[in-house]
Amino acid sequence: MTLIACFLLNKEIISTGSESMRRYIPLLIIGLCIVFMVLATLLYTTQSVGKKEQANKFIPVTKTLTVYTTIPVEMASIIASEYQKDANIQVNFIPIAKEDLINNFQHNNIKDVDMVLADSTVLEELKSLNALTSNISEEEDIVKERFKDNNNSWIGVWYDPIVFCYNLDYVKNNWQIPLTWNDLAQNNNIKIAMTDFMVASAAANVLYSLSQDKNIDNTILLMQQIHAKVVRYAKYLSTPVRMVGMGEADVAIAVQSETLRYINDNYPISIIYPKDGTAYQLTAVGIVKDSNQQVEANNFIKWLLGDDIQISLQKNRYYYVPTNYTSLTYKEFAGKNIRFLEKNNIFDENAKKAILDEWVTNVRLKN
Repeated sequence: MTLIACFLLNKEIISTGSESMRRYIPLLIIGLCIVFMVLATLLYTTQSVGKKEQANKFIPVTKTLTVYTTIPVEMASIIASEYQKDANIQVNFIPIAKEDLINNFQHNNIKDVDMVLADSTVLEELKSLNALTSNISEEEDIVKERFKDNNNSWIGVWYDPIVFCYNLDYVKNNWQIPLTWNDLAQNNNIKIAMTDFMVASAAANVLYSLSQDKNIDNTILLMQQIHAKVVRYAKYLSTPVRMVGMGEADVAIAVQSETLRYINDNYPISIIYPKDGTAYQLTAVGIVKDSNQQVEANNFIKWLLGDDIQISLQKNRYYYVPTNYTSLTYKEFAGKNIRFLEKNNIFDENAKKAILDEWVTNVRLKN
């Protein structure tokens, strides 16, 4: 009996142990799955890092293009980096002030400079010095006449139009908002913010273009009416847009690039393009006549007119309208068919200074 009891007791213990083991089997399986997933993740991460390191390995450049430029240094750095990845050619940008750039060409102090990427007015000056070579390609031929030199000495690659940047609350609460320059001047119940024409050429283009379109006397009268509603003349292009976004002004006379930055930051603002036309700042490029890299320079221009660089610039918060109307990035801009005022480069620098002086005397500093 004792033996039988012991046998039954041992059987019960074994049975109980088996049941306990069966209860832990699902947990064991789950644990193994987790370990497997962790190992798989580590393997994938290791492979990804390896691929990234392989992609980032130094690729020797075959040639170097030296480019004078007046665009922001950060923007030039993005362009140089992207082109080296795409074409295996290093672009050595030399940031330089407009006046110094022109002075260097006047005194032939331009050793090894292949190209110039700057405001179109700078390229127009260099053309007058016979410093640029004529250049044309299929990509450049697509660009509208407004955005390039008649003799193909330079070509515009992107532009930045002046817009009316409205506060959304103002738009919602006013059934009729100013849509033209005259509307804006005649509205007595609006607060305007704008960049001082004396500190930014992009803002001053408004003055020059309106003077060409409406004549100088009518433009000064228009600006006097607008001046009465201006709550602030800012020192920077971004400030008027920020003021509108913060509700400190109802509308800003601003560049589109800064307005789009704030829109992408979810500020309550919207863009209206003046129905009677607007001004713009055009960034253009030209090849130096004495450059020994004419083919390479021309290929760089073709690339600047493409989508890849525009996508990279937009990722880095630079929003300009491409002059190549066949590009995908051009088609994405809602205001691609806006009406423009006359070209502001019809006036030479002396004429522009005279117009600006008249604005300062009869508008800016007049009570």
